Amino acid sequence: MRKMGLYTAPAPNTPYGIQSPLLQINQYPLWSEYVALALYFTELAGMLMAIVGILEIRKYSKIVKPTSVAVFASSVLALLFFDLDLGRPTRGFYAPLEAIFNFGHSWMARGVIFVGGLLLFSFIYMILNLFNVKKRWLRVTIAVIGMFAGIFSTVYSGFELAATTGVPFWNNGALPLLYLADGVFVGSALAYIIAFFMKGEEAIKSRILFTRLLAFSTIAVLSSWFLFLASTNYINCFNEVAYYYLLSSPTFTLDLALEFVTLALSGFTTFPTFGPWFPVMKLDSSGDLPKALKYTMLAIAIIALFAGYLTRADVLFAGQYAYQVAPMAPFQDTSSQPVPIGAFGWRG
Repeated sequence: MRKMGLYTAPAPNTPYGIQSPLLQINQYPLWSEYVALALYFTELAGMLMAIVGILEIRKYSKIVKPTSVAVFASSVLALLFFDLDLGRPTRGFYAPLEAIFNFGHSWMARGVIFVGGLLLFSFIYMILNLFNVKKRWLRVTIAVIGMFAGIFSTVYSGFELAATTGVPFWNNGALPLLYLADGVFVGSALAYIIAFFMKGEEAIKSRILFTRLLAFSTIAVLSSWFLFLASTNYINCFNEVAYYYLLSSPTFTLDLALEFVTLALSGFTTFPTFGPWFPVMKLDSSGDLPKALKYTMLAIAIIALFAGYLTRADVLFAGQYAYQVAPMAPFQDTSSQPVPIGAFGWRG
């Protein structure tokens, strides 16, 4: 079907079909910075919980306590920003129950379950640590369940946006991979910051571990960005607008610049951790990073936290910009009605 001017789609909160009123698609309400922050803190809490789960399995006993508090705090911030965007905090009490019945066909419902599980199990795990519960089987069980909830919470929004056929720029199979890599990126950065302020042998091992993880996750983020852009069919009118909007955005330029800086300096800092392969650069007598590199890594971790937010926000807002502007271009082809933002089967 060829249309001159604007796409139209069924209005939200009405049954689909011929009887549904039609609205200009670029008139739908869009997500704000609150959603970008909510998605960011979700990935931060999710992958930090995944890291904590692995540390618990590897019998790290000291760093998991402050890190578990950071996971729960990030989960609460994610919920807070979701509520601020919705303007209906009371819906949060009923959403998990409703989500169970919509789990099979809605990524929004799956997200509520995953994030709710992350909030619950991160809270339980934090309590186990704060009260020094020594039951190994209980700690590992809760940590592993929380780890899987964290991974699913991190990537679900990627699948959710990738399923949004009404915004083709988001409808990209590389998006979940980008969000997963970005989650590891920010999770390892916050974990390093926590380890920086700790002392002892475990803290030294943790700093070296997170230094390596941040370097490798930066490579994963940059590779995922290039895969996402290469997979974008920018001949499509929506994608063309979003693609060039993203490339011309100062925040995207800043995001890539910060990630390349992180890669260069964290990669440089990683060299001493490989021992005899780099004899010129050595760890100090305690086996820790040299003081200068340790502080350099702290600065890089802070930069990484900011760059991680920009990755989430850039994808979200570029897609929305095209969603608003592209329908104004004439002579567009469509074979079916686009799915509006938020129409993931159920919104809660």
